[in-house]
Amino acid sequence: MTLKPCLVCGEPSAKSRCPEHRPTKPPREQRGYDYRWQQLSRRARRLQPFCTDCGSTEDLQADHKPEAWERKANGLPIRLRDIEIRCGKCNRKAGAARGNAVTRGNAPKALSAPPIGKARGAMNLTGVNT
Repeated sequence: MTLKPCLVCGEPSAKSRCPEHRPTKPPREQRGYDYRWQQLSRRARRLQPFCTDCGSTEDLQADHKPEAWERKANGLPIRLRDIEIRCGKCNRKAGAARGNAVTRGNAPKALSAPPIGKARGAMNLTGVNT
């Protein structure tokens, strides 16, 4: 097995990051994707085999509405009316549009400051005198 340097500290590792610098991710069940969710997702995709937003029939996913996470946080089951069927692309777009909306039973994400530092990549300076 070939070792490569950790992306963070440079120590040899079998993966991109050494065990110390690997991001920790809670198990699927703790993130709200338990057996009950899998069954509901399959049922919803069977009943509606197309994306709500664009009509695609590829890469269908069940998307939690904010109400679904509220119900889950209150110990109530998620219902069919608490989810939308979307293709992967539309699901990611909808999730990004929700921004600070409550997701996965967590509190809203904290507002982060814009990154500080040098821009990485070309800047469009058309029409600007430099």
